[in-house]
Amino acid sequence: MLTRIITAIAALCLFVPICIFSDTIVLEIAMAVLNVVAVWEIWHCVRGDDTTDTSRYIGSFWLYLPVVLASAVLVFVPRIFSWFDGQHASLENRNAMYMVFMVFICLMLYTFAVVVFSRGKIAVTNAAVMLMMSLYVTTAFVSILCLRSEANGAALFLLPFIGAWVSDTFAYFTGRLLGKHKLIPEVSPKKTVEGAIGGIVFTAVGFVVFGLIVREGNATPNFVLLAVSGAIVSVISQIGDLIASVVKRHYGIKDYGKLFPGHGGVMDRFDSVMATAPVLYMLTALFPNMFM
Repeated sequence: MLTRIITAIAALCLFVPICIFSDTIVLEIAMAVLNVVAVWEIWHCVRGDDTTDTSRYIGSFWLYLPVVLASAVLVFVPRIFSWFDGQHASLENRNAMYMVFMVFICLMLYTFAVVVFSRGKIAVTNAAVMLMMSLYVTTAFVSILCLRSEANGAALFLLPFIGAWVSDTFAYFTGRLLGKHKLIPEVSPKKTVEGAIGGIVFTAVGFVVFGLIVREGNATPNFVLLAVSGAIVSVISQIGDLIASVVKRHYGIKDYGKLFPGHGGVMDRFDSVMATAPVLYMLTALFPNMFM
């Protein structure tokens, strides 16, 4: 427990300056580092520690390097697009997302070509898991950057973190206090239905509280939209947690990495954030008056 607390404090000391300088390239660099580490964790998860296990062979150079390079570069796409036309952030962000998906379509063709020419050495399922999970995390970090570049982005880009962490925290404590019915024990034995409901309720309340705080600045939040978004984000956050768990369980590992002692790796610590960020980006695109 002490290790977890020390790690959380250290991570918070890094997170706060990144938030303060989020309107600079500091945020892109931080997201790029997290993205590359997450992709490495996915590759290591699929590959495993036993290098003699041919069923887990995923290649070393030909598959891993192109995906890592794409993951590192794509997080800078929203900023690059803003250099050409800094007046239409929403359009630039949509173009950035198009670019992400087009690059990964090319990577998909490339990946399966490598699988074909490996002559059976690389299992198509392993290659598909690595590629799809890499797209999953890259889309999430690009979504955070897109949220930051929107109007009132200084508030919007914090919502994936607030939603995921409030949902996780209150789902845990509600489950400990009131939990009686298991949610999906085959995937995550400790999660309960009561905990899930608690996470949804408190995340909706948390979004409204955040709106009250932001209202002290220049933004005028739509509290109804915030409450509904909070509930949706909590559901997605918990699904994201379960997605990460089911992949870990499939490959027989406890944690994706060790970057955060006591917490695991980037995929362990940010699994819920990764799920909520694209959804929040879509919600803000559909309802741009969440913050006026």
